[in-house]
Amino acid sequence: MKSFESLGINEIYIDKMKNEYITEPTKIQEEAIPFIMKGRDIIGKAQTGTGKTLAFALPILQLIDEDIATTQALILTPTRELALQITQVFEYLTADSNIGIVPVYGGHDVDKQINRLKTKSQIVVGTPGRILDHLRKGTINFKHLKRIVIDEADQMMAFGFMEDIDILMSKTPQNLQKMIFSATIPDRIRKLGRRIMKNPINIEIDPETVVVKEIRQVIIRTTEDRRFDSLKMAIEEFRPFMSIIFCKSRERANEVYNLMIKKGLDAEILHGEFSQTKRETIMKRFKDLKFPYLVTTDISARGMDIEGVTHVFNYDIPREIEYYIHRIGRTGRAGETGIAISLVSDKEVTQMEKIQKNVGITIQSVYDRSDYERERIDKEKLLEGKIKTKDTEFKRSQKSAKKSLVNSRKSGKVRRKPRKGSKK
Repeated sequence: MKSFESLGINEIYIDKMKNEYITEPTKIQEEAIPFIMKGRDIIGKAQTGTGKTLAFALPILQLIDEDIATTQALILTPTRELALQITQVFEYLTADSNIGIVPVYGGHDVDKQINRLKTKSQIVVGTPGRILDHLRKGTINFKHLKRIVIDEADQMMAFGFMEDIDILMSKTPQNLQKMIFSATIPDRIRKLGRRIMKNPINIEIDPETVVVKEIRQVIIRTTEDRRFDSLKMAIEEFRPFMSIIFCKSRERANEVYNLMIKKGLDAEILHGEFSQTKRETIMKRFKDLKFPYLVTTDISARGMDIEGVTHVFNYDIPREIEYYIHRIGRTGRAGETGIAISLVSDKEVTQMEKIQKNVGITIQSVYDRSDYERERIDKEKLLEGKIKTKDTEFKRSQKSAKKSLVNSRKSGKVRRKPRKGSKK
């Protein structure tokens, strides 16, 4: 196992990470950082939660010239939420330096962004559309741009940003160092790499090594008619402290949210139809523990690092195996374990079997397709191994858990157990 020191990371950043209990590099960091430091183009395949942000942030920071105030590194993301999250990682690492980090995305004051771009803007993090807007206005300077990162590239493709990326690449200097990071590498991403990169290094991290360790997975076999009732039963049995309920569509999310409110459950809903301001408000309230249940679509499955999520519910089984991995990856973070409960109808059994085969485990199932089956559910078996940290039972009550998390956030830092390197 390599160390951050052996990878050539500056002691200042190592100390910053130690404050967050990040002491050893993850696999993607271990493999990507040396090549980035050498200026090589790379295509990195690794899922959410493997530490991709630090994999490119740490070497980029060491390659920045603080004496040049204009943009030297550009990080492209598919969503404003991910742009903000990456910005926060950079800002934490550079709090005591003269390196300027500028987030550039829609839904925020353009004039404020322009003013920040005129001063110190060595690193710009943003969405392709808003970056292009600044290019057209002449308010962003790429004269000293040396490296560019395309993060969550498969999501860029899904959201229709590939044309914007092509335009952006045509406006950047020659001989840029280019990095693509993505959870999946479809053919179109590989074609992009061949088109814009020079002999890229391909790095692939096995998703099986990331998902299973800290997340207990449970299947509840149900029917379409009983699906919500099965969810309600699972909520009553598991009593989540903080949970995300994933649905296959906005319409389904609205349906589930309305049913939860009708049943008196303290829930909120989040999906892509909401304005940026509203989405940020909802996320802040969720992080501040204002409500325990967030009903959402796959907009929340990627790139969101939310401290304290104890349970994930798959109300519908996703069509893509990768989305299952991203969804359940919202729990079991920051050194803790978590629980992922999937509601599976007869039509979804085949897909769930494919997921289990891909992940390499057999997931425990209970049956709730009728009142008769529910009466025969072994509740102790359903709840066994509830939430554990290392070999110690995680027995804190909702009251004490909330108090601990709130107090740690008031102090400006959520205490974490020692862990290997990951995203902040």
